[in-house]
Amino acid sequence: MNGTDVAVVGAGIVGLSTAYALAARGVDFRLFEGARPGAGQSAGRTRIFRHGHERPELVRLAVESRRVWEELEQRLGMRLLGREGVVVTGPPARERERLLADAGVPCRLIGPGEQADALPIFTPPDGVALLDEVGGSTDVRASIDALSTATRERMVLAQAFRIGDAERPVLETSEGTWEADRVIVCAGAGVRELTGSLGLDIPVSVGCHARVSFRVRGAHAGAALPSLQDLSGAHGETVYAGPVPGGETYVVGLSGPDNEVPANHAGVDRLVRRIAGYAERALPGLEPEPIGVRLCLTTMLPDGGDTFRIWRAGSVLVLAGDNLFKFGPLLGRMLAGAADGEPVPEWMEARAQ
Repeated sequence: MNGTDVAVVGAGIVGLSTAYALAARGVDFRLFEGARPGAGQSAGRTRIFRHGHERPELVRLAVESRRVWEELEQRLGMRLLGREGVVVTGPPARERERLLADAGVPCRLIGPGEQADALPIFTPPDGVALLDEVGGSTDVRASIDALSTATRERMVLAQAFRIGDAERPVLETSEGTWEADRVIVCAGAGVRELTGSLGLDIPVSVGCHARVSFRVRGAHAGAALPSLQDLSGAHGETVYAGPVPGGETYVVGLSGPDNEVPANHAGVDRLVRRIAGYAERALPGLEPEPIGVRLCLTTMLPDGGDTFRIWRAGSVLVLAGDNLFKFGPLLGRMLAGAADGEPVPEWMEARAQ
């Protein structure tokens, strides 16, 4: 039987970051991935790095995560996070400005005129918006590729099927059976199937979400455009949007009600039409015809968006939740520490159901 000290299941941003943190600690590990690293919920070219959240603990976590991302940039010798800013419109703007200011994040409230100057491809709604001045877009591909390269020697391209025992874990995979002292599961949409044998009932619901790409028009193409959270509803939808590295393309996704369809069900075309309609109304600086659609699975806990938890069963740690990319390197560092007996914030801990 094969053996390792720590088995990490899933090579998305969190699994890769966990493996990278374990390597920094000098821990023997293997990272298991059944497809191409980053091909699941970490797929795509861009994500928004935003400090703005409804809960102060998440704002503080974002501040800490930013610091860890910047450390990662220094170690890898490359730029991973943009500094273009994030514009947040609608009623949440004032409260989020207060939370960001309390956490020491550079930010300010801006009126419609300043919004148009900051994000000239957008038709701003009435009222003030929040400018998160040090937020921006994340280069997804560069992040995944760099972490994959750094952990490649201990990556096992294999599908993990089952964890046989919580106390002395045995991981059954398509490339054989592996015994490990500890297992860390970052399996995204497959988390329930993989951990069911451990007696965990992780209450995650899986849906299908769409992100639509549009070409940036004329003089704005290639510009350092901020990301956007339009929570105003003024243009008929609430959305998030951000630039792809290089600035030629802008990606838009729904964030409001009915922003996904159940996994393995029809209805994605309806999501795409809604996004295209929003872009035509609200983003005149984009060409109205979509140039690409990316579908992704979402893993939502009952508490809703921006929620994640860590479950423990014997020597197994399991992470589940959504909107994890911006926290990826920090969560990886936390999970590597937790596998070595270090605590994680109490609010992240979940009890077995």
